[in-house]
Amino acid sequence: MSHHQIILFAVIAVVLVYVVFAAIWASRYVKVGPNRVLIVSGRQRVMPDGTRVGFRIVKGGGTFVFPVFEKVDVLSLEVMTIEMPKLKVPTAKGVPAVADCVAQVKIRGDDVSMYAAIERFLSKKEEEIKNIVWLVLEKHLRTVLGNLSVQEVSQGLGACAARVEAAASTDLGNMGVTIVSFTIRDVRPG
Repeated sequence: MSHHQIILFAVIAVVLVYVVFAAIWASRYVKVGPNRVLIVSGRQRVMPDGTRVGFRIVKGGGTFVFPVFEKVDVLSLEVMTIEMPKLKVPTAKGVPAVADCVAQVKIRGDDVSMYAAIERFLSKKEEEIKNIVWLVLEKHLRTVLGNLSVQEVSQGLGACAARVEAAASTDLGNMGVTIVSFTIRDVRPG
């Protein structure tokens, strides 16, 4: 084997190693748009306040996920629409009513809210998240409408919706969720 052939094989070997490492890196680089958050778990890291967590958050960008040591999940920050049609609720004096409501909610983009949402929703699908939020909204809707008559509710749908939204905001905020809008479209005797 000549000196030139050895150099040629060495160059080919270096290029091949480079291509293999580049392919591995490219296959483990994960990106998301500004409407999603990557949660990379598996390695401990120290937060600015000194606490240790086993994950890191990447908002709208990309990161390298170390094979074997890390796992990546995606959490959506998009608005979710929750339909609450034909919801039977008792009003004041036990008179039943049927409410037709719709809510738009989303996970907040600040770190504290995302940490709360990660704890509660990371392994859940969007429908499961909607069901959890639906239950919270239903509870507060029942509480607000339970103190009013059907006539009072019908005359002030916007005010009732604002009361439900204000009442549910604390519970949902603890989950990292904010209400974008809550509308009571109709309430009728049921």
